[in-house]
Amino acid sequence: MSTSLTSTTGAAFNPAITSQKIIDIREANLGFEATVSRIYRDDAGVGTTIAWPIISDRTALTKSEGNSGNDITFEADQETSITLTINQHQYNATELEEFEEALSLHDQEKIYTRRSSYTVNRAIDATLAALIDNATQIVGTLAIDLTDDDVRRGVQYLGDADVPESDRFFAMSPATKNSMTGIDRYASSDFNRGDGANIVTGAFGTIYSTTTWESTNVEGTNAAGHDNGIYHRDFFAMGMRRMPRVRVFDDIDNLSRKVAVSAIWGVIETRDDHAVFARGA
Repeated sequence: MSTSLTSTTGAAFNPAITSQKIIDIREANLGFEATVSRIYRDDAGVGTTIAWPIISDRTALTKSEGNSGNDITFEADQETSITLTINQHQYNATELEEFEEALSLHDQEKIYTRRSSYTVNRAIDATLAALIDNATQIVGTLAIDLTDDDVRRGVQYLGDADVPESDRFFAMSPATKNSMTGIDRYASSDFNRGDGANIVTGAFGTIYSTTTWESTNVEGTNAAGHDNGIYHRDFFAMGMRRMPRVRVFDDIDNLSRKVAVSAIWGVIETRDDHAVFARGA
């Protein structure tokens, strides 16, 4: 009986090879940041809070003829304000030892700096996503597919509040987008505007004057349902005191390189009637 060479006996000839390619995590579409009224550092440079005066509505009065006893009434409004608090300070950091950096096939500092930046940006986006279910105007039911009637009713809520048709958005989970593709007027070419299809990459395009977009950063789960939102840009605001900032320095005591990404901000709901909590799948 002969004896053959196997992967065990020939192990010295079979080194472990690390590919130059990596398998990175998939990133959520962080769309809330792009659809919010934001206050950047130039407008929010110091202090704990940012306050916006709220101008109240007025009513036209009837003027009677004649001078006697028909003087007009002058209004002196007692205005209020809404206050945004800068209360978010979040970071993500990596320490890379010199020995590992010298041995590694990959530029780990670059890889993990990018990963830290995304992690902080996702946290910023999540604080905005968390405001959607605070809206008092509600359509749909959690874990149940939204209907066209739900969407139209949500859009009506915005119309009832004189919300401008520009800068309206519809943020939805992948599960809700999946259910929407079953509604003919959204998915069928019979209802398109001549461009050949209704659904475009990552979104439906525009539904009833709302720009739709999909993200896994919408709050919720497939089992419990998601906090989709039909809203105008002015529904919420962000005070960005410090945009995500990268710090890199050498630690001589540990012979390592440290990288940290951090940001400071705050968010607030500013106009409740400018959003609809669209509960769905």
